[in-house]
Amino acid sequence: MDHSILINNLRNGKEEGLTAVYRLYKRSLLYFASQFVDRETAEEIVSDTFIKVWKQREQFHHLNSLRAFLYVSAKNACLNHLRRPQIKLTVESVDDYENLLYEDAVIHTKIVETELLKLIYEEAAKLPQKQREVFNMTYLEGMTVEEISKKLQMSPTAVYINRSRAMALLRRSTKIKDILYFLIILQHL
Repeated sequence: MDHSILINNLRNGKEEGLTAVYRLYKRSLLYFASQFVDRETAEEIVSDTFIKVWKQREQFHHLNSLRAFLYVSAKNACLNHLRRPQIKLTVESVDDYENLLYEDAVIHTKIVETELLKLIYEEAAKLPQKQREVFNMTYLEGMTVEEISKKLQMSPTAVYINRSRAMALLRRSTKIKDILYFLIILQHL
């Protein structure tokens, strides 16, 4: 769905607008919140964040302000959870969320990392089957070349070749040229 249509649907109270926003950001927000709190709390915080979006839907004029609101709200909720019962962080205006997002270098770095990981997951799902299996076993399951070769019944050389081809395709499709940076991102999978 086109982003302007998504924002218009959301602002006009159409549930498909909220559903589109949820599909677009749920996984990234969940990963992001999980950096601060446990998985169960992160799920609750993400759900609450989408409820806040629905309640304030008329205030969003473009996707950037919505995205900023989502991440800053999730971060504040995580911090409030960690500080409980101290004073809660509050921001009055939706426009203030966008300013906070770019002023906080740590949160901005985590958002970029989250969105890069999302892109890598999406592109990894498009890899040919063997390359995808080798990639997932290597980076998501942490398996060694020997373990992968036994499980997939292929030689260690074939595992290396499939992993190299998968990495090359992912670097091209994600347009991440620096292999070192790409490997650092993969360590967070």
